[in-house]
Amino acid sequence: MGDNAFDIFVDRGNTNSAKWSILNKYGKDMISMSVADMDLLAPQMLIDKLAQQNRMGIYGYTILPDNYYDIVRKYIFRHYQYEIASENIVFCPRIIQAISIYIKEFTKPSDHIAVLTPSYAPIVNAILLNNRIVESCALIYQAGSYRIDFEQLEKCFQVAKTFILISPHNPTGTVWSHSDLYRIATLAEKYGVFILSDDVHADFDFSGNKHIIISTISKYVEKHSIICTSPAKTFNIPGLEISNLLICDRKIRQNFQGCMQALGMHNPNFFSIPAIQVAYQYCDDWVGELRNYIFQNKLIVKNFFAQEIPQLEVINSAGTYLIWVNYSQLQITEEKLKYWFIHLSNIEVSWGSDFGHEGRSFFRMNVAMPRSLLRKSLERIKQGFILLLQEDTYHE
Repeated sequence: MGDNAFDIFVDRGNTNSAKWSILNKYGKDMISMSVADMDLLAPQMLIDKLAQQNRMGIYGYTILPDNYYDIVRKYIFRHYQYEIASENIVFCPRIIQAISIYIKEFTKPSDHIAVLTPSYAPIVNAILLNNRIVESCALIYQAGSYRIDFEQLEKCFQVAKTFILISPHNPTGTVWSHSDLYRIATLAEKYGVFILSDDVHADFDFSGNKHIIISTISKYVEKHSIICTSPAKTFNIPGLEISNLLICDRKIRQNFQGCMQALGMHNPNFFSIPAIQVAYQYCDDWVGELRNYIFQNKLIVKNFFAQEIPQLEVINSAGTYLIWVNYSQLQITEEKLKYWFIHLSNIEVSWGSDFGHEGRSFFRMNVAMPRSLLRKSLERIKQGFILLLQEDTYHE
């Protein structure tokens, strides 16, 4: 599959899509750049396999095949250079479910759980809804980039039982270097902190290096962590609900599996197994093509804003198919930003306040879409900005 397939747009407006159908409330032609699933077709081989599965006409209970964990293990080794035993891999439908299970069953009410902020909202909500305390370590924003405040992180680790890492980071797109991860691991060992690492965007690393799983650089972390992986983002199959947890400590792994069984989580989705069998065994070249397509999309957005709306500063990042944009130079409120995007440009993005206090004066854009739709979106944003300026001039 080459670029031409990525250029195909599929209308999901009336499919109960969490990304598109929700826009019907606006009653007009809207483009969604918010929810983090792609508007790019999955690999053709995967599409064909699921079509074959669908034609069966019976959608019964599904089990994991005998070679399931071996397939996952080999993909992890090829892409992240991490050699993990098959028995240390645990199937779980969704990463956020895994994080919530750990918080609920392995920590106590009022325990402190550290996160780097701004942060993906469902993770923060999982902490709060389980009556744990969010120990926020604000990232340092400087010269268009983010970095970890390790002095503050150490203070967080002095009181936190658990640390939730998002790698690469959502929403900023920051890829943590080997040095960053080593320093996190060292502090975790010093203070006995357990690490939950959400690596769902692992295949979207544009730094030129392979994604680094934090447990590969620390024996302590390997035994005191759950690494959460999934094909969901990479192959655009989040609706199939399939993820894999790397849990090397036998006791933690067995306890976690017991918690899943107690919650009735055992059978995978009917379509998820054939999807991952194809994706993880036969689609490596497609992943490379996808990564290149998205990288070019990110460059298009960065260059467009630099030329047309230079007050919008695209954050320097090497990860995810999301773009984090600083609009503070415009000196407008988030409410006015929403008016501009929703009512003048007919575009929905993710608003910075959704990612916590540190997200104020930012918004997040999903650029994993056909290039023609991306260019159309950017032109709409530009035209809306012109209208906004005209309205401000008129009111003056």
